[in-house]
Amino acid sequence: MTQSEYTIQELSELTGLPRRTIHFYVQQEIIPPPEGAGLGAYYTDDHLLRLKLVPLLRQQGLRLDDIREKFRGTADAKLGELYEQSNHKIPAPPPAQPARQNYVHYQLTAGILLMAPAGLSPLDRQRL
Repeated sequence: MTQSEYTIQELSELTGLPRRTIHFYVQQEIIPPPEGAGLGAYYTDDHLLRLKLVPLLRQQGLRLDDIREKFRGTADAKLGELYEQSNHKIPAPPPAQPARQNYVHYQLTAGILLMAPAGLSPLDRQRL
């Protein structure tokens, strides 16, 4: 099977990782260094696969040193199987809860209740 070749920019776009993070993963031996050197350096499908697996394994609670060891002890074909089994899903973070806000209630005529944020400025409160 022929491996695709990627520049670091292409790898960054495909994984959503900043170039700086990819360089860090190379430095930490999470992924192997690129093939070639300088401007001719390129990354392969194996690099891409490992970079896609890192966030999935982090979601499972593995630390980077655990991931490094897992990658060292696992053949590329097995890593591909692991990626396929994960369904490629990275759980989305829970939606942010809106900040609770206190309100001041004003009883108006005809049973109308006006609620205004408690943090209004004195000028806004006067206008209200």
